Amino acid sequence: MLLLVIILVASNILLGYLLMQSGNQSVAKKRKGNEVSAWYAEVGLEQDQIDTFKILKEEYFRDMKPLWSDVRQLKDSLYRQLDKSIEDSSAQNILLLISKKNLEADSRTYRHFTKLRRFCTPAQQARFDTIIPKLVNRTGRKR
Repeated sequence: MLLLVIILVASNILLGYLLMQSGNQSVAKKRKGNEVSAWYAEVGLEQDQIDTFKILKEEYFRDMKPLWSDVRQLKDSLYRQLDKSIEDSSAQNILLLISKKNLEADSRTYRHFTKLRRFCTPAQQARFDTIIPKLVNRTGRKR
């Protein structure tokens, strides 16, 4: 009888642990979805605008992923050269390439938001203009 109680308690602990692990992942996804929905609501977008924004967002991320990957690879390459001085020409070349890639990424992001803004009414544009700087500059983002 004692053995059965021990097995039951252990299985309940394991089940609770597994439920918490799977729950944490869905909570993060829900939180992200709620943030986007809240952003759309704060701007005051209509459903057709939201649909357009979602399509453009997917295109933006699809186009940006290779660029972000390039920046990550360049940074990896740079930090594999820690034995060299920052004045070393190879380190300088990599830093220059990273700067160019970041400039391209920032330019694409700016164009993306100006494109989105065109789908807003004048009243929505005023709210959009106050929200976007906060959205772009938030910390703790994970892509």
